[in-house]
Order: sequence, then structure tokens, then C-alpha cells
Amino acid sequence: MSPLQRFILVVEGLPLEEFEEIELPQPPAEGEPIETRYGTCIVTGTEAAAEGSQFAGRIVCRMP
Repeated sequence: MSPLQRFILVVEGLPLEEFEEIELPQPPAEGEPIETRYGTCIVTGTEAAAEGSQFAGRIVCRMP
């Protein structure tokens, strides 16, 4: 079992970009659904964080 990693989750398509923290064993692939506080969103991209960051990376998603 993989340890959980912390990611910043960015939900686009709202009047403002919304950020939240999420823990996952690995980043999702582009096109996969992901649960957010706004419901299910679609992953549009992921990027690794800079070395030494408290987060493993950033996940960008959009409302369906």
C-alpha cells in the first residue's frame, strides 16, 4: 500500500479559481474524475511540486 501524498487541488470554471488540499496515494491521470467539495470534477492536468515543497504536486480539474 502506498503512503498518501498531499496535493493542491485547483478547481477551474468557477467565478474564481478554488484551491483545496487533498491526499492521494498517487496523482490521477488526465481525464479521470476526482471528488471535490463542489462535486465530481475532471482532471485536466497535474504537475510535480518543486523539491522541498510540503506538497507532492498540483492537480488541476474542471467542472463537467
